[in-house]
Amino acid sequence: RAAFTANPPTPADGVELVWVPLTAEQKIAEGISIEHVAKIHDVWEGKTVHELNTIKDSYKKSQNASGEVPTVVSSQGDIVMESEIAAEYLDAVGQDGNRLMPEDPVQAAKVRLQMKKFNDVVAPCYQLLMNGDAATDKDKAAVIEEKLAKFVAVIDPAGPFTLGSQISLADVHAAPFLQRFKILLKHYRGYDILAGQERAAALLAAVEAIPAFLETAATPDQCIGVFELYANQMKIEGGKFAGRGPSSM
Repeated sequence: RAAFTANPPTPADGVELVWVPLTAEQKIAEGISIEHVAKIHDVWEGKTVHELNTIKDSYKKSQNASGEVPTVVSSQGDIVMESEIAAEYLDAVGQDGNRLMPEDPVQAAKVRLQMKKFNDVVAPCYQLLMNGDAATDKDKAAVIEEKLAKFVAVIDPAGPFTLGSQISLADVHAAPFLQRFKILLKHYRGYDILAGQERAAALLAAVEAIPAFLETAATPDQCIGVFELYANQMKIEGGKFAGRGPSSM
């Protein structure tokens, strides 16, 4: 989300992207192999497990003690954490392109409400992805549909973006998650998060048509590969994933 926001608008000092291994990538490298991780994301090709851990340790010591990504470091050394906050910061300091956070206070309030409502969608999606009990899949899917309906209720009905014809920070916030879970839940749980969700599907399609989004989004194979650990309830035994894995509802 933060990378999408910075491409464009671009901060005056430009943007340098520095890769930091995800916790899932570290666990897969340690439990299976670094080669497995490099196949998912070639930026780690030629690295060792020790090098991945060293990069992450340095990041935690110097930028973000939680180890979560992304983190934005300004040219003055100021640190901005949390993806949606980093995205708003990059939007504020950007030098070109339309602002994603409206100047009008009422419209800005709508954006923040939309983002708040969408946050309620994310956790149930992860819960379904990580669910080890197939018998409860439908219950978890029902929660996703309930939360997604509440999000759709506060966005512009005509669209295609959350505020109407102009993209906003709420779109930048929601679309990457919609794309991620469209891929992951279909692959690992046989569940289509956008089935019967025409308005949410239209939002995602509108954002996917923006070149900057595709330039910064993970490929389906990368997404499936990194989140395979989640679909296996974070279990690796004997050099193999040891959880539920792909399994339809």
